[in-house]
Amino acid sequence: MAALQPYTIDQFKGVNKSATETLLELGEASNMSNWIITNDNKLRKMFGYTQLFATLGAHKINGMWHGSLSGTAHLIFACNGHVYEHNLTTAANTDLGAVVDAFPTTFFVANNTIYIMDGTDLYSWAGTGSIATVAGYVPTVYTAAPPTGGGTMLESINYLTGKKTQKFSGNGSATVFQLAELGIDSVDSVYVGGVLKSEGTDYTVSKPNGTVTFTAAPATGVNNVPITWTKTVTGDRNTIVKNRYYGGVYYARYWIFGNADHKNTRYPSGVTMAGASDPSFWPKFAESDVGEYEITDICTQYNKQIIFTSGDSAEASAWYSEEQDYIDPTTGAIMALFPVYPINSKVGNVAKGQVQIIKNNPFTLWKGIYEWVSTYVMNEKNAEWISKRVQNDLDAVDLTTALTVDWADKGQYIVCVGKKGWIFNYRIEGGAWYILEIPDTPTCFCLVGADLYFGTTAGQIMRFDETLGTFNGTNIVAEWEMGYFNFGVEWLRKFVQRLFLSMLPLTKAHVDVYLKTDRNSNYQFVKTISYSLSSFETWDFSDFSFETNYSPQPFKMKIRAKKIDYLKIKLVNDDTDGAVVLSLTFPTRTGGEVKNRG
Repeated sequence: MAALQPYTIDQFKGVNKSATETLLELGEASNMSNWIITNDNKLRKMFGYTQLFATLGAHKINGMWHGSLSGTAHLIFACNGHVYEHNLTTAANTDLGAVVDAFPTTFFVANNTIYIMDGTDLYSWAGTGSIATVAGYVPTVYTAAPPTGGGTMLESINYLTGKKTQKFSGNGSATVFQLAELGIDSVDSVYVGGVLKSEGTDYTVSKPNGTVTFTAAPATGVNNVPITWTKTVTGDRNTIVKNRYYGGVYYARYWIFGNADHKNTRYPSGVTMAGASDPSFWPKFAESDVGEYEITDICTQYNKQIIFTSGDSAEASAWYSEEQDYIDPTTGAIMALFPVYPINSKVGNVAKGQVQIIKNNPFTLWKGIYEWVSTYVMNEKNAEWISKRVQNDLDAVDLTTALTVDWADKGQYIVCVGKKGWIFNYRIEGGAWYILEIPDTPTCFCLVGADLYFGTTAGQIMRFDETLGTFNGTNIVAEWEMGYFNFGVEWLRKFVQRLFLSMLPLTKAHVDVYLKTDRNSNYQFVKTISYSLSSFETWDFSDFSFETNYSPQPFKMKIRAKKIDYLKIKLVNDDTDGAVVLSLTFPTRTGGEVKNRG
């Protein structure tokens, strides 16, 4: 019989859901639930979460946002047709006003104001009072116009409102001023030399002709007669308010998409004549499409905007866009254009609004998970498949329903479908996947400082907390199974009689150890490894110990694994305590050749 040879797992490498367990590397798990891999490749039981307040009823949390407005932090969320502010100090919820009970409800912030999209209208909230419907910025469409009309084009018509202003320059004799539109709805205001004039007294209006006729000719001046009027075009406002997703900021513009009537179109906000980027200004005809497929997300990488789409089951695409200035050869006016160029015609993204930027690379969902990596060729990006180790799991779920979040403070990229999450620790060299299984169904994620919150289908908001040992009162069941291991010689019999497990001492910790071999298809319980440190807060005299050594502790177990070919170990913790496993070692002897069993 050969000399004793130890095999040690001291670098846990996450889960690998390969259909062939015997091909797993030592340290990879064939199954792994509610354990995480630390940044130094150790095995740690997942910590818990708790809810912030009593449920608002069986109504899903449709969206959340946390951030600062004018120096004050706010947490707001949408549920059951209302937007609420949650006070993290008092745990009170304040109703900010009604919206449509729609999923998702999207929040984004601009100019110290939160904008809210529910797919039917656009709302804003500046940190006090109630939410308000965004009426829309009133553009000045022409300036320095003579009374007969025309002038210099200045700002585009705003999709959100039929209101617009034209600035005329009086000549001292003309009384009839021709507006830029016919068949108007109303004239809303008329000023002459800064003085507001009254309809019927100072002027009359012809709506069909789009004219304003003064009783006395305005004096000569430059832009001294600004007239504001309304002409509403049916469907214009819906072009914007029916969008459901926010695509971020690119070149001083806010981008939105997700209008069910214009699935392949993205819309940029406008820059006002004062030079301000304004989400209440959506210039007409500034939008652009990206081919025939539906836009599912937009993100910014370096100086490019990346647009992802999803088509049928076989095709998708990715595009990039960059700002280019167009100079009108007639007027000399400068217009910003955002043409698109193809990156990939086969790989895109299927989960709307769920692209994450990890280490400055977009991560998308398309028959798996892809990382978009730049090449040495300008504007080229390769879509690298990174979900190989969990792909068998992902093939069984609908990725169009997935939620994602980048928990940057933990270095964790999370993909969640239903009550199951796949976590990619990208701080570890080569990355490591592990699986989270919880009793609640997330509907949205939100980062609150360094903490991760999520809304649920039951009207709750949960907060992950490293000090908690339950999922909101439900015990965390953590299981880790190594793949079948043949010690590198599948053709020789092995004899394993001892197993050593090294565990980090915690105030209270335990691991139940199980063994399975090719000679026994069922797991056999081996031993419970437990550790308790003396603490005035946690004294339990039925399980009292004066142990105060905080150094890693090895434990020896006797096992019966004779004349085996394959072996696998399972570690379980299903209580409220934690566990950090540092290593597993099984000294092994090899013997004669394996024999056929029949």
